Amino acid sequence: MGLEEATMCIYMVGTAATLGDGFDEITDFLEDNQDEVLFIKLEAYDSDYHQNFRNKIGEKIESRLGDYVFKPTDWGYAEGDCASLPVQTLSKQDVLDTGRNIILFTQVPREYPHTGDNNLCDYHDESKTSKYLRNVWIGVDEMDAAGNLTSNEPLAQNSSQLTADSDGNSSATTHYKNGNFSVVLDATTEYSKNDIKIYGDTVQEKAQAGYQLIELALVEANATTIGASKAPQIEDFLWSWRDDSPGTEHSCSWLTNDGEIRDYDCSTIRVFACVDANRNWHISESTGAWIDGYSACAAEGYQYGMPYNALESTELYAERNTKGITTSVWVNYYKVFEDFWLASQDAYSDYGYLKKDAIGDTGGAAFDSIDLIKRKLLGSGTMNLKSVQIRTGGRIDGLKACYEFQQAVSHANASDRELCIEYGDGDGGSMGSVLSFDSASGEYLDDVKICWDDEKYSSGSIYYLKLTSSTGETVSGGMQQGSCKSYSSTSTQQIFAFHGRQGDEVIALGVHKLSSSLINAGYYATEWLNNDNPSSGGIDYESFNEHKAAGNISNTCEVKDVVNVVGRLADSKLDYRFTGESILVGNLGSNYRFFCATENCSDYEVKYFFTTPSCLP
Repeated sequence: MGLEEATMCIYMVGTAATLGDGFDEITDFLEDNQDEVLFIKLEAYDSDYHQNFRNKIGEKIESRLGDYVFKPTDWGYAEGDCASLPVQTLSKQDVLDTGRNIILFTQVPREYPHTGDNNLCDYHDESKTSKYLRNVWIGVDEMDAAGNLTSNEPLAQNSSQLTADSDGNSSATTHYKNGNFSVVLDATTEYSKNDIKIYGDTVQEKAQAGYQLIELALVEANATTIGASKAPQIEDFLWSWRDDSPGTEHSCSWLTNDGEIRDYDCSTIRVFACVDANRNWHISESTGAWIDGYSACAAEGYQYGMPYNALESTELYAERNTKGITTSVWVNYYKVFEDFWLASQDAYSDYGYLKKDAIGDTGGAAFDSIDLIKRKLLGSGTMNLKSVQIRTGGRIDGLKACYEFQQAVSHANASDRELCIEYGDGDGGSMGSVLSFDSASGEYLDDVKICWDDEKYSSGSIYYLKLTSSTGETVSGGMQQGSCKSYSSTSTQQIFAFHGRQGDEVIALGVHKLSSSLINAGYYATEWLNNDNPSSGGIDYESFNEHKAAGNISNTCEVKDVVNVVGRLADSKLDYRFTGESILVGNLGSNYRFFCATENCSDYEVKYFFTTPSCLP
C-alpha cells in the first residue's frame, strides 16, 4: 500500500478518501466561499509506511492547500518554530485579513511517545517534521485563572482540569471566562459509552455552561452505543436563531420571551441589551426602535450588545428575567443584505451595499462573488480590488478580478499574495492588459460598460466590455455592437465585485457596489521589535522615541503618524492583555509608549502601525 492510500480522511462511518482528495474538496468549497475560515485538526501519528511521514503530509498541504493556509509565520513566529495556536487572541477577522482561510492544528498523541514525555514539540521533532511545522500549529494555548500560559500542551480536556475563578471555584463557565477553550472528551483513554461526555439534549446544556469546542469528534447525536463504528458527529454545536428565523422580511433581531433570537420589524419599540467591557449584561432603562440601542446603551455607560455564544445568551436572558422584563429585548444583530447578518458593531454602519442586475443572456451557469463582499465586511476592510483584465476572442471569453490584502492592526501579517477570480469557463481568447488600482492613492474601478447582442445568435451574449479606472485609464475587449449599458461608481459607492452567468464566455455580467468609505489603504507595520530586555526586577519600555532612535522607525516619522501598537511576550507570543502584568499603552503627545510597570516584568516585543509608508525604515 502506498503512502497516499495509507493516509486517509475519514468523513463518516464506512467512508474514507485519500488525504489529497480531502484537501481538493476543501479547496473546491473555498473557491466559492471566500468568507469562510475552516478549522481542521490533523491526527498525524507515527507511521509504519514512512519515517518522514509528517513531512510528506506537509508537502501535500503545500501542493493542495497552498495559500489558503494560515501559517505560524503569518502570526510572527520564525520559520520552523513549534508554534502554539493563540486561541485567546486569534480571530476570524485576523485570518481573513491575511488572505487565508484554513487553520491546521494537531494536538495530543493518542499514545504518548515511549519516553512518556507529553510535550508536543518533542513529539513533533523538527528533524522529521519541518514541512509539517511550517503549516501546522502544534497544540493550543492553555491559560490558568491567573493568566499563566503553558505553551504547546494539550488544552484542558477533563472537568478536573478546568481553571478556577478568583474564589477558587472551577467549572466550564469559569474556564470559558478565563479565556480558555475546552475539549469535552478525554482523548487519551479507550472510548466507551460512558466516556462520551456530551450527547443529545446535554449538548445545549454544555454550550450554555460555556464549553468552546475545538473539535466535535466522538460526540454523539443521541445516547446510543458506540460499537465498532464509533460515534457519529453531531451536525452543529451552535446557538443562534430559533427554528423559523430569520425570515426575509425583517432586518433586525431581538431576544424573545423564550430566550431565542428571532428577526423582527426594526421600528418596534423595546428595551435594549447592553454589555460592558467585561461582558456583563444590562437591560436599558429606555426603550426605542432597534437603531436607538446604540445611543441608549451609551447613555447608561454600556455598549449595544449581542451575545457571543449560548452562555452569554443564557446570561442575558437571566438578566432580563431578573429585571422583570416581560417583552422581547433588542440585540445588536442586523441584516446587511440577503441572508448576511452582522453582530456587535460599535456603531451602526450603512455599508452602501447595492447589487446591479446582470446584463446579457439567461443561459449558462450562474456565478456570484457575493462571498467577497462578505469577506470585506467580516474583515477590517483591508481587502481591496487591485486589478482587472479582460480575455477576448470574438466575444468576452473571460474577466479576471484580483484582490490584495493590506495590513490591519493585528498580530497577524498581511499576505503579499493576490486573490484572483476568473469568470468564463472556456480557455479561448487571450488575456489583455491589466487595469490596476492603487488604493493608497484612492484609485478604484470607476465604470463598467457592457454591450450585448441578442439578435446575432439565438441567445444573447456579452460582446464588448470596457473597464475604466478613476484616473481615466481603460481596458476593453470584444466588438462593440448591439445594446450597451454602463454601471458607474459614485462619490459614495464603488464597484467592488461581479456576478452574472458563464459558459465558454461571459454570458451575462452585473456588479456589486460598496460604500466608498470602506475602500482604504490599510496601515504600514514594523517588524516585531524588542529594544528593551528587562533585567531582574526591571521594567520593559518599548516606546516610539526609543525605537526611532534605534533606527527601527524612520527619522521623518512623527507620533501623529502612529495608529496603534500591539505587544506580546517575546518567548511564548502571548498577547499582553492575558499576562496579568500592568501594561500602559498610549499617546503621550511627544511619545507613544508600550510600558510594562510590573516589578520583575517579562520581556515584550511590539509592532507599531502607521498611516504612511515613510515611517518604515
